[in-house]
Amino acid sequence: MFKSGNSFADYLFITVTFLPLLPAMFIIFQKNFGKGPLDILLIICLVNFIRDLPIHLHMLNSEGQNVLDNVCYPIELILLARLFRTTLTKPCREILTITLVAFLSSLLTWLSIKGWENNAPGLEIIQNSMLIGVILLSLPFLVQAKGLNIFRSSLFWIAGGTLFYIIILLLLKWADPGGRLNAENKVLLSLAAIIRYCLYMLAALPGRDEVPAE
Repeated sequence: MFKSGNSFADYLFITVTFLPLLPAMFIIFQKNFGKGPLDILLIICLVNFIRDLPIHLHMLNSEGQNVLDNVCYPIELILLARLFRTTLTKPCREILTITLVAFLSSLLTWLSIKGWENNAPGLEIIQNSMLIGVILLSLPFLVQAKGLNIFRSSLFWIAGGTLFYIIILLLLKWADPGGRLNAENKVLLSLAAIIRYCLYMLAALPGRDEVPAE
């Protein structure tokens, strides 16, 4: 596991390692299966746990971790896009679908040629930027649909947690030379992850509005 030399930071990294399991267990124990976004949120949390566990525990070498990242990041993008496209109008959904298909096709082609073990920070930035775009595009439609009941919407809390974490991640990578996070920035990112998954737990609280199937 990554050692920072600071006991608080080391315990924080251990906590963040298993943090995605908290919303997942909360959804399971609350018996919130079949309630629109919560099924997808459960899968997203499990995918993030599988991706981040080797990072914090140093279970894989750099090439192995790159392969896992190149598999999990597109899955997360697809799941979150599938989640938020339900709030969009039909023309917007069609444009989003075409954009995602084009991007994923290009990504799979690039990885097949260059190798899945290659690290491409630019691709991660593009994927995160697309996620920000999808969420920001869906928020006006979500607010318009829910009005004063926006805080009862699971999608609102999922959007808030995801948007907050991704923006912090992009800012830290932009500020850190070479795009590699140092120990201090990893602590800040871990704190952002705590806020993210706390908001995910708020999304799974009983009484949240369900999202109708398309």
